[in-house]
Amino acid sequence: MSKIDAVLTWLDGEDPVFKARRAKYLTSRGEDKFDDIAGTARTVQSNEIFYAVASILRFAPYVGRIFIVTPSQDPHLGPFLEKHFPQNDVPVIIVDQETLFREEEKEYIPVFNSLAVETLICRIPTLTEEFIYMNDDYFFASPSAKEDLFRDGKVVCYSPLRSSLSQKILRAVRIRKDGHLRFTYKDSLLNGAEILGVGHFYHLPHEPHPMLRSVLSSYLDAHPDVTARNLRHRFRDNEEFNVQGLFYLLAEKEGRIIREDVGEKQMMFRPRRGKTDYISRKIRRAGKMGGLMFGCMNSFQYLSPSDQVLFRDWIESILGITS
Repeated sequence: MSKIDAVLTWLDGEDPVFKARRAKYLTSRGEDKFDDIAGTARTVQSNEIFYAVASILRFAPYVGRIFIVTPSQDPHLGPFLEKHFPQNDVPVIIVDQETLFREEEKEYIPVFNSLAVETLICRIPTLTEEFIYMNDDYFFASPSAKEDLFRDGKVVCYSPLRSSLSQKILRAVRIRKDGHLRFTYKDSLLNGAEILGVGHFYHLPHEPHPMLRSVLSSYLDAHPDVTARNLRHRFRDNEEFNVQGLFYLLAEKEGRIIREDVGEKQMMFRPRRGKTDYISRKIRRAGKMGGLMFGCMNSFQYLSPSDQVLFRDWIESILGITS
């Protein structure tokens, strides 16, 4: 079995150099006042990437290399890997996101926008044709096989379809807050559908996404205007599209997608301030789910200190590691 690559994007929003550089490009629009655009929720990290990488090494033996795309930063995984995976032979390679911009795109640098960075991941040199894309807060929750994600040159997509028209209606009636129209995850998926002129989009769960490099790169190379639509915004903008969502629609057009029901394969942790007993309830539910494969720990910073400990204890027990 040929090995495939995994790609993760990561940044440390508290790095003083990063913070100073980012502050320099904030404008009078006050982008940092809105979490959907450039608020602190977009840049905070709580070392979730350690669990993401550990889950690949523990549960995805078909991954041969792990690329971590960053804004000239390093998550310093070395000591963690030496402690928990001393026999690891999977290279973890740091990629500076600015090296992925072409000469004619240098005017867009720097960007502080994950949608822009994700648009360029298929340019990573030597990236395998079949690869997995993950946010740094995604993780595998149990042993997986390559066939769970790729079969016969096609990607397996665990996603429901949603009507573009329904989302357009919801967007049209959304109430502005402080003059700002919130840009949602579904909006980014809808934008991809509108670019391709289709009436539906894949409402992708927050989990590792199997992708085909050639399908995405050939389209974006042929449509530099679409690429620029994401790259030209230093911070998120409501015209941008979700790259994985666009890819799945392209794969659908080429007949290279296999749809399966996500069922009980995915667990989303999405805490909000003020929620009590949240993590213990989610963990109890996870224990009752049949075939749990993937998870996402979104907004870890909103957990109480005791719930943070509870989550870390749970995921470390799954991964067979200790802090």
